[in-house]
Amino acid sequence: MEADDAPSGAKRSTIDGFLVVILIVLCGTALPIFHPAQFRLREWLDPLVDGLGLWQGQWQLFAPETDKVNSAIVVVVEYDDGTTYEWRSPEWSQRSPWQKFRHFRMMEYADGVRLDDNAGAWDALAAHVYAVGSDATGDTPSKPGTVSLWRHWIVIPPPEEPLRPMSESFRPDQRFKFHAVRISP
Repeated sequence: MEADDAPSGAKRSTIDGFLVVILIVLCGTALPIFHPAQFRLREWLDPLVDGLGLWQGQWQLFAPETDKVNSAIVVVVEYDDGTTYEWRSPEWSQRSPWQKFRHFRMMEYADGVRLDDNAGAWDALAAHVYAVGSDATGDTPSKPGTVSLWRHWIVIPPPEEPLRPMSESFRPDQRFKFHAVRISP
């Protein structure tokens, strides 16, 4: 950008002011509530944030209610010729802090897509894994097959109980096929 293209003083102040307002709105609605004034600010901003589609949900990492279930998604593509392709959600405990930070949205997607409330995303996930599986196996995307989505989970024991060893696999009562779709190109 050339010096002549730079915004004038008034225009620059307007842009800066807009950015400050957006940051206040996002911080005021996304951060945990520490003060009653922040609660009132959030109540006042909620309709605006919802209307603009900027609501990010609660950022409750550890309180007041911690996660009590570790979950994973497994998608199995079974082609008509008998070949299969399996996709698993990433094993986040084996990722570096940087990878977890960088792929936070993927972690949230993998954790949330398994829920019945998000059934609208299941066909898209199945189609995506079908396409990835076709590329990975060298098959043409025109090859018909069935895609099954499985929930795997394990309940995190309370602190007074022993932990499940990492080498122990999920028990059959802790996996459930929650969606299947036939793909015929």
